[in-house]
Amino acid sequence: MKNVRLLLVLLLIVNCTTDLTDDNSISEIPTPETQSCVDDLPQIRITNNGVHSFDFLIYDLDDDYNTLYDQSISVTLDSDWIEITSSNIVIVASNEYDYGQKIELNLQNCDAIEVVIDANDDLTSL
Repeated sequence: MKNVRLLLVLLLIVNCTTDLTDDNSISEIPTPETQSCVDDLPQIRITNNGVHSFDFLIYDLDDDYNTLYDQSISVTLDSDWIEITSSNIVIVASNEYDYGQKIELNLQNCDAIEVVIDANDDLTSL
């Protein structure tokens, strides 16, 4: 009889403890996707999905075409996210086959724009 009481007490304790893997505790941890943006600089990521490498330049249209970014990106690679300090820019992609493809962008704080060289070596923005 004593063993039965002990077993009942143990079962009662196990049933009354809280579960540490509760879904509510997991959802309270902020993730970058759920955090709101407050006055962050706009960001650009350049991806080359084309058949040739490209040289990319980003110019500031508000500051006499000051160069904000200058990088060569090989096929199937990207630039990571680049913080841009200007709101009016032009992105130029060139190589020995295609000279001076351009995209002009007017950016706002918190923008995250992806610019892509597609499979036809055309410059587009998403």
